[in-house]
Amino acid sequence: MQETVIRFSLGFLILAFFVVRAYHNRKATREGGKIEYREPNFSIIKLIRSIGGIALLAALMMFFVKPEWIAWASLPFPLWLRWLGIGIGALSVPLIWWTESSLGLNFQTTLHVREGHSLITHGPYAYVRHPMYTGLLLFTIAWLLASANWLVGLPGLLGLLAILINRVSREEAVMTELFGDEYRAYMQHTGRFLPRLRKAGILSWQN
Repeated sequence: MQETVIRFSLGFLILAFFVVRAYHNRKATREGGKIEYREPNFSIIKLIRSIGGIALLAALMMFFVKPEWIAWASLPFPLWLRWLGIGIGALSVPLIWWTESSLGLNFQTTLHVREGHSLITHGPYAYVRHPMYTGLLLFTIAWLLASANWLVGLPGLLGLLAILINRVSREEAVMTELFGDEYRAYMQHTGRFLPRLRKAGILSWQN
């Protein structure tokens, strides 16, 4: 019974994630300005992302339709840890919505510059420069914990880590190119993935 509830809960969270992403992507595409992409048409990272995405979708389909086919990849997670995954997912989806909503017409899933691009410093961006990656990292961890299956959880997590390694510094370089000192000043009081902590005049390790 609990297995069924966990599967249903995870399925609902995944559906909610895709609905949120599709809504904001469609809105930005229809109403936003022209886009100049800042990623190469082909790279090893993009290939890894594509392969990971296909593997993830295939594993998810089996997880919900034919779970016995991927039972060999199960992880011995206790129920409390799987429910913790559901809880993390339930927190990450609103964070992703808040982030994408704050980006508004600037939203895109690839590294880009949009006509009329603006520097967003409200919403979660008032505290963190890359809250989208924070939300996605939490969500992929939630998938892994809730599914208790490495074939379902690892492709998305590894794909996201590949993006983080390849893209974060490049994103900040593009923002510095566009906004110059304004962005440099913004970087001084925000963390990359978590808010800066100020205690006794010492900033946290988040830079």
